This record gives sequence, C-alpha cells and structure tokens, in this order.
Amino acid sequence: MEERRSKRKFRWRNYIVNGIIIFIILFLLGGISYAFFGLPRTDDLDSLQMIAATQVFDINGHVISKLFEENRIVVTLNNISPYVQQAIIANEDVRFYSHFGIDPIGLLRATWVNLRTRTIAEGGSTITQQLARELFLTQERTLMRKIREAMLALVIERKFSKQEILQAYLNQVYFGEGAYGVEAAAQVYFGKHASELSLSESALVAGMPRGPNLYSPYADLNAALKRRAVVLSGMVKGGYITQAQADAANAEPIVLAGKKKRAVQASYFIDYVANELVGRYGANRVYKGGLKVYTTLDIKTQQAAENVLGQFQGAVLALDPRTGHIRAMVGGRNYQESQVNRVISEVRQPGSAFKPFLYAAALNAGIRPNVVIVDEPINIGGYKPQNYDKKYRGPVIMRKGLRWSVNVVAVKLGQQVGMKNVIDLAKACGITTLVPEDDNLATALGGLTQGTSLMELTTAYTPFANGGILSKPIAILKVLDENGQVLEENQISQQTVLKPEIAYIMTDMMKGVLENGTGTPANLGRPAAGKTGTTDNYETAWFIGYTPELLVGIYVGNDDRKPVGISGTEVSALWGKMMVQVLAGSQPLSFTVPANVVTGIPVCSDSGRIIAGCPEIEYMAFVRGTEPLAGGRLGQSGTPGAASDRTEQAEDKKERPRWKLPWLRLPGF
Repeated sequence: MEERRSKRKFRWRNYIVNGIIIFIILFLLGGISYAFFGLPRTDDLDSLQMIAATQVFDINGHVISKLFEENRIVVTLNNISPYVQQAIIANEDVRFYSHFGIDPIGLLRATWVNLRTRTIAEGGSTITQQLARELFLTQERTLMRKIREAMLALVIERKFSKQEILQAYLNQVYFGEGAYGVEAAAQVYFGKHASELSLSESALVAGMPRGPNLYSPYADLNAALKRRAVVLSGMVKGGYITQAQADAANAEPIVLAGKKKRAVQASYFIDYVANELVGRYGANRVYKGGLKVYTTLDIKTQQAAENVLGQFQGAVLALDPRTGHIRAMVGGRNYQESQVNRVISEVRQPGSAFKPFLYAAALNAGIRPNVVIVDEPINIGGYKPQNYDKKYRGPVIMRKGLRWSVNVVAVKLGQQVGMKNVIDLAKACGITTLVPEDDNLATALGGLTQGTSLMELTTAYTPFANGGILSKPIAILKVLDENGQVLEENQISQQTVLKPEIAYIMTDMMKGVLENGTGTPANLGRPAAGKTGTTDNYETAWFIGYTPELLVGIYVGNDDRKPVGISGTEVSALWGKMMVQVLAGSQPLSFTVPANVVTGIPVCSDSGRIIAGCPEIEYMAFVRGTEPLAGGRLGQSGTPGAASDRTEQAEDKKERPRWKLPWLRLPGF
C-alpha cells in the first residue's frame, strides 16, 4: 500500500514538473516571433567583448575619472579553486548540472517565496541565464528581456558544456572593487591566484556577486563575514563540505592583500558617485557600459579641500547651499591609506556645532536674540554643565551665548524651549540619527546618543545659509547612455524648514562667531557665518561655516577616538585657509536680508538694551517690531524710533508671564 502511494506521489510530482516545463516553453514560444530576431550570436563564450569605460565629468565638463578600466584576467576552470566552483553552484544555482538552462523548480520555489513574503526575496535565474544577461543583454527590467534571457540560456546550454558555461560565468561576473572575474578578485582581495584560494577565501569571494559593493571586505568586513557564513551554509546543504569544515572556515580570519594605490582625482567623491550609479544601473553597466556621468564637483574647490587636513585624520564636505550641489568631498587625509569615506560613514558627537538648532528653535518659540540669560553654576537634577573655559560671565544676551559657545546658556535655553522642539527641528533639517533618548539637556551641547555624520550635519546648515530652505545633497546632474540618450537628469530637492527671518537672524548671530567669537580664525573679511564644535576630551573638533555661495563642513578626529588635541577654533582656521583659496578672485556676496528684518541694531551684550556707555555692543538683526528701542529715535539704525523706556518696559511686562525660569529674562528686568 505504501509503495503504491509512493509511486502515485512520484508520478504526480513528475506531472507537475513536466507541466511547468511545458508552460515555460509555450510561454517562450509565444514571444519567439519577436524576441528571436535581434538575439546576439553566442558562438564563442571566450570572446568577452569589452565595452567603453564610463566617463565622469566635473561641473565644468572636464573628465575627472573613468569607471573603471576593467580588471579582468581570463583563466580556465582548472585554474580556479574547486571550492569557488562549488560555492557558486551551491548558492547561485543548486541544480546547475541537472537543468537545461532554466530551472522550473527553482523558478517555482522563488515565486512561492516571493508571494509568501510579499517581497522579491529570491530570484529564479540560473547561472546560464545570468551569463546570458551579463554577456549579451542589458539590465533593463522588462518582460521581453526576460524572454530573450531565457531563450539565450536554452541556446547556450545546447551549444556548450556545463564546464564551459561555468568557466565563462566565473570569468565574467563582477566581484566588486573593480575586479571582473574570479582571478582578478583573488588578486585584489587576497593577493593570490584563484587556484590558491582556501575554502574560507573561496566562500567570501563567491558571496560577492549578490552585492559587490555591500559584501566587499574593504567596504564592510562584518557584512562580508556574514555573507561568507551564508555561502558556507549553502555548501553544507549542497553536500560539498561538512559542517565541521564550514565551522573551521568561519573561524578562519580574513587576511586581505590591501587595496592597491590608485591615483584618481577626487577619489572619495568618485567612489560615492560609483556607488549611487551601481545601485541604479547595476555594476556591469556602470563599469563597462560606456556611460557619461555629469557631476556637481568643482575641481578648484576639491583641490583646496584636499589640502585642508594635512596630517590630521578627518573629512571635508563642500556644498552649494542654494542647490545642494556637492562641490568637494574628502573622506580622509589619504585615500591610498584608507578608502573609508568619513564624510558619510563616520558618526560622531557634534559638540557645540549642534547648538544652532537649539538657538533656531528658541527663535521659533518667539525668544528674541537679545534675551538675557545668566551664565552661572547650575545644578539641574544632578546635571552640572560647565563652560569649556570653566568661567562664568554673568548676564549675557543669547547672541553672545552662541558667539562664545557658552554651555550654561545653551542648557538653560534648552530647558526653556524644550528639547523635543530642538530635536524636531534638527530632524526637519535632515539629521536622521537622533533617537528618543536624545530628549535630554545634554543634547543642547551636542551630546547625542549616536552622533551624526559630516554629510548630515553640513546639509542641516543649508537652511541657515539659504533663507530657511533645506537643500538636499546632489552629486549627479545627468547620466547619458553609450548612445548619448539621457538616462536621468536630476533636479534640486529642497524643503522649507525655517522662516526666512529666523534663518537670517541665525546667520547674523553666527557671523558673530567669526567676527568676535570662537571662530575668529575663520574671519574672511567678507560676509560669512559658522559654528565651532569640540567634543569632550578633544575627541573630535568641528567647524561648519558658510558664505552665501559655499557651505563647508570640516571635522578632525582620529579613527580610534583618541584625543586629536585641537579644538573647533583651530579647525575654523583650516576652514578659513580653504575658503580664501576657493574664493580668491571672486566678488563678495551678501546674505539676502528678508523685508521684515532690521539689521545693525546696537545692543548691549549684558543687558540686551540700547543704552549709553555700554562696555560691549553687539550689532544685531531683529524681526521688525521686536527690536529694542531707545528713549528717542535711532535714525541711522533704520528702526522705527520714538518710544520711551516706559513704553519698552510696559511691553516687556506684558510678555513676562511667558518665561517660567528665573535665569531667563527679557531686557529691562
């Protein structure tokens, strides 16, 4: 009885499989009348035709790089480690030796998994189909291309042996880091021939075709090791190795050969662009598709940025705040030493460079820039913030608190404004690393739970420089295919996050940082603004500064987080040196003053009022109607005068109930 049931089950399984095969063949034949015409010749799998390298242009139309000359060394199957062959088959096409070019069982399984997970979790393409696509077709995702791919796979299987197909595949596929074919990959990653790869090395290499930029051990060693474990598990399931062999291979440390030196202009920027392109078009089209890529990079700015860091480790990013165009990107002091792009990959505490979001939130809440806050020792539930110089200045106006980066002032202001409002504004400006745990007063001083990247922090300053409008970073302007047809043409992406008057007053306040504050080494003698930042123990030092046409962020910090020994003030000097070089010969531009803003109001820095005999005056900007008024007209100030001290005090008293804390008071109290 059991034997009869088993035979019946086997017979039904054959019916199902044969039915799937017949369906696929009929489906393919349905499109043969159109798809067959124009199929490329498949006479010789060894003749791997090379296509022109992709060219990358700067903002002025000059070629700055090619992506890249293909690094391929064709070898026979006998010169490829058996482990590589087994790993590829076990993980890419487990029925490679039994199917006829397309795998109905694999296709059905992939379809079932994708339907069950409601995602594209698995694909049904065989090694032969992948080879057909890589050698003869494009990456376009259309039904007709899939039909042609399947037909080519059938033709290839009929013309060539399995060994010839596997050999061609291993010589053709892209393994990341510019390496095409397994021999080039073995040399790039391990400095040895493909025939010499160990089981562990073979599994790591075999895992890369699924995501060459994701699983490169140079880019992300942890991701590469996790992918290696998946490949080894597949080899165990396929019966190629034992679990003990897999465990031993997983425990084997990866010893990389080290990336070869590459003399390319703007190397970090080129890598950044290449990664974006690969994500959109696939590695093959990017690295051998003859594309023309027009970027936002300005070589003059890039060259100045590359000279900034000197012996310091860190990163530099330059943006046009009006558009978000990336003008320069330096991901480290030496690309040959390290290819890690610290502009995007390093997440660090921003220190006081985060304070502008606090002050902008205060302005949003209606607090005027001349509000007086007492700088004094405080204890808030055991939290005792200290100033960087361990000194206290007594009553100071908000503008001076920012100019000298006074921590006590920032903490008091944060308590009054509410840190959630500060965090919400920073998020609106594009900082994505903020978490619920950041809703505390330490965040007012830039003590974030996770930190932020130079890319996000610099981008978040664009609203200050651009009238309240956030400009998202853009590196690629236009991409043309090998025939000159436009594949994409990117437009600027912007969002209003601040009122223009708030953005301008913040800029006016940060101009004071350069004129007479913590960033005076960055004073250019032309309109410019910015903010310094120094984290605890001098682990990281920042300066984010801008003119109307250029926003540049710099951080200096060791990869191992050991103290770098310099402050944000010293980084501001690096910024100033770079900007002098970039802006040489250009006419100074002024920041646009909104119609409802008055400027140049002389205010006493410890009282917030306009009084005679003040020892220190701040020349400030206000929303019209909120500026302090003297006893008579201030003709040259541009303010509407004729208000008495009594009137001013009366207005202040009307607002007094808004302030709940004794250390925050309006002028006149």
